[in-house]
Amino acid sequence: MVGSCGFAWPDGWPRSELTWWIAASERRRGFAKEASLAAIKFGYDVLDWDLVQTHMKDENVAARSLVRSLGGKVIGRDKFPDGIERDIYRLPRSAES
Repeated sequence: MVGSCGFAWPDGWPRSELTWWIAASERRRGFAKEASLAAIKFGYDVLDWDLVQTHMKDENVAARSLVRSLGGKVIGRDKFPDGIERDIYRLPRSAES
């Protein structure tokens, strides 16, 4: 298994989010971006969501870089049930250059 990508909405959390993990041996090969693009398209086109979003811990530089490459834009900041504040990113229907 290379990894996983999809939507999660843990109990008590304020919203659903796009999330992923990639095995360390498979990172930096484009799998997370390819899977994320497919999931974002699914969120908008099949689930008919007005907003696909994600968030991560501030120190997760790799995740922030991926989100930016997907065209993600910060739309707010919130404190989550685990007590950690995170930026919330809107993900566009297709990656912006």
